[in-house]
Amino acid sequence: MNIREIEKIIDEFHKNHEFLSGNKMQLNYEILATFEDVCMCTVLASILNPLALRQITNHMDALNQALNWIENSDLLTSADTIDFNISESRYNQCASFLNEYAYPYSLICSGYISFSRKRLLADVVGNQVTFTFPEDVNNSAWYDILREVNGTGVGGFIETFNPLKLMSVNEKLQEKISIEDGQLCYELDSEILNPFLEVAESQWNATKTLPESWRFDEFTIVEYKKVWIVIAAICYIHFFSCLKIKEPLARIKNALIIQPLESIVKYASSLSGVVETIAEKIIRYLTFEPAKRNVDIMYQPIFKINNETILIAPMLFIGSRAERNLISVVSTKKDFEHSKEVNELEDLMVEEIENVIPKNGVLKIIKHKNLGGRLPDVDLGIYDTVSNSILLCELKWFMAADSSKEVYAREDDINHGCEQQEQIMAYAMMDKEAFVKQVFGLDGASDVDLFCCVVAKHNIRTQNKYVPVIDIDKLKTLFAEKSVNSVFHIIRNHEYEDQLPNDAEITFQQVDYGGFTFKIPAICFGSMPE
Repeated sequence: MNIREIEKIIDEFHKNHEFLSGNKMQLNYEILATFEDVCMCTVLASILNPLALRQITNHMDALNQALNWIENSDLLTSADTIDFNISESRYNQCASFLNEYAYPYSLICSGYISFSRKRLLADVVGNQVTFTFPEDVNNSAWYDILREVNGTGVGGFIETFNPLKLMSVNEKLQEKISIEDGQLCYELDSEILNPFLEVAESQWNATKTLPESWRFDEFTIVEYKKVWIVIAAICYIHFFSCLKIKEPLARIKNALIIQPLESIVKYASSLSGVVETIAEKIIRYLTFEPAKRNVDIMYQPIFKINNETILIAPMLFIGSRAERNLISVVSTKKDFEHSKEVNELEDLMVEEIENVIPKNGVLKIIKHKNLGGRLPDVDLGIYDTVSNSILLCELKWFMAADSSKEVYAREDDINHGCEQQEQIMAYAMMDKEAFVKQVFGLDGASDVDLFCCVVAKHNIRTQNKYVPVIDIDKLKTLFAEKSVNSVFHIIRNHEYEDQLPNDAEITFQQVDYGGFTFKIPAICFGSMPE
């Protein structure tokens, strides 16, 4: 049996699960409620073991896959009413579908996507599939994964969502909570709202990267931030209120925020000061589009059901990076203003690099040089007249990527940047003296040493044998700590990658699914990175 035959089997394996009965709207409600309850249990466990919070991202991956399966099933789309009561046996079916089917399948998908893009090899022996890196691959993948773990991993999430810190804010809330006929009720006054609004704003600020001057076609980043903070604060309040419910099935029934869209719009508008028409556009922007290609519930965490009623699983707001998720949605909508803003951010990247390059009179720096014809522009050129060497930089700005699909979408853009650099280098090498004269305005540089790189904001798992690809933060650190000639040498020879920690081991993550065992390359840490 070959790798593609196995793929066909596992793609069908979930379809006989007992969870897949009923209509799509009912199943969407049940899987969202179960997801939220599973996250509550994980958060409670994190009080004793903070690293348990790492499982939240696993639950999110599982939910996204489960929603995809529901959308692509042959079940009826909707029903007149939804039964908000979930029995214990039904809950177990939902949890099984998430944990034993959707989550392992999502891991296997990352292996298959990498294999399809020729980033991994696949070896099939009996019922075991082992994905491995080709022997001639460089180590950029591991170093980029390591940097992302250090930069935005569990530590950052624990800092943003700190259960112990939130428990103190929660004390006053508990006095305002009641359970009436099995329904969760809580009062929202300024004494309760303000602390949670501060918590939500802190969460936004912890992952903030975009200038507040940014605009999109339908709203500004400031308007979006205000509305998002209000909804996130309500999510925190609802989440902690649910923790007071001791009876499991009652807690599950109340796990989600269920409100008419109009009510959420009016409430968000009144608290944020954003006019209702704009608040509604933002909320609709945040509303899940299940039929959309490569959709992700984390990007659009509001779920609409019949008659303009919406469901919100609070953890989808509590555990999110709001700006990053917004950009992921905006980039799929061909937003004109967004395209202009990205160009401006790449200009800011040039300024960031300029600010750390030593000003000693021996460097010649050019920016945004047009070469004419169909050739790409030179975004940044640095000529070290002492060593008679030139570094040409192509700049790429991205928000951080999480999923394999996002990673490879970024990689496509970076590879395009590498191809552009190869075009520029081919043009330059035909007549180096003329190139230096054209770009830098200097004569007599026929023996100059020319090389290039791509500088990326949030470079992730990029591999290119010929054009170095370096993250902007690493480049800035190098220029701040070393001579320009040393930086040039380090980039040319791919010596900028961080070393793996001594307690890190390149190993495999084993996933058992559908009668097969899959082994996927992974980094195992003896201790979590700080």
